[in-house]
Amino acid sequence: KRAGIIFHLTAIAALTLGGAWGLWQAVHASVGPTFLLYLLPFLAAVPLVPFLIYRLNNLENANYTLERDSLRLRWGLRLEVIPMAEVQWIRPTSDIKGSLRLPHLRWPGALLGTRRLPGGTTSIEYLAAQARSLLVIATPGRLYAISPANPDEFLQAYQHFTELGSLLPPAHQSVHPTIVVSRLWQNRPARYLILAGALSGLAVLVWASLATPGLEQVYLGFAPDGTPRPPIPSIRLMMLPILNSFTYFVNLFLGMSLFRRRETQALAYLLWGASIFVSILFLTAIYFIL
Repeated sequence: KRAGIIFHLTAIAALTLGGAWGLWQAVHASVGPTFLLYLLPFLAAVPLVPFLIYRLNNLENANYTLERDSLRLRWGLRLEVIPMAEVQWIRPTSDIKGSLRLPHLRWPGALLGTRRLPGGTTSIEYLAAQARSLLVIATPGRLYAISPANPDEFLQAYQHFTELGSLLPPAHQSVHPTIVVSRLWQNRPARYLILAGALSGLAVLVWASLATPGLEQVYLGFAPDGTPRPPIPSIRLMMLPILNSFTYFVNLFLGMSLFRRRETQALAYLLWGASIFVSILFLTAIYFIL
């Protein structure tokens, strides 16, 4: 996990700093190609930073729990509970004939996805942080690849529980992110907060877009001595909906991660409500600027 956490933190920091630098330069640039060029790092950071924060949260909370009756695999919103009676074997990849196909899109801390094995009859799902020291779990019709911190100890624990035998095996449970999103959407307060945040963000975008063409310059308040600040090109008003969208997506992804646990659902509601509050602040700012 450590290498994956370091990679995600480094990428988040680099994108955040690059986006902040680009935004700062765009604010002080003249309208034209230079303005758009400086804005590109920030536009790239808007979707990528929330996504990486979401993946980092999933990595930090990922775990493999081996018990006498079941094997529980959790990776973010993905959960698989496998009765021990369904586990046919667990082996390191070095003991498996042929090479496994790794997910196309992968990076340190995120070896995730499903691939078909050669022959196309069986699929393998990766719920791992790295390709090194993978263990493969075989169940009827599907394989799982995991990366426990200590593979040897994990194999010893599996052998121990296998010798003991299962007493009260649970039902097989498979929870995918789409199921969690569906459950979230069926929750009325969550649905209303997310929609309200999106609509209020859209209002910020529409108002700024309609106001910009009719103005050449705008004034951003007063200096400490009471004199008006120098005017800026009106196109820079578009920074407000961009910043608002960044806040919305960060709160949306973090809220989705918190929502799956009952004890942290209140924090998810708080984040989604904060998106509405931030949009109101930006709408108020546009009102006073105009």
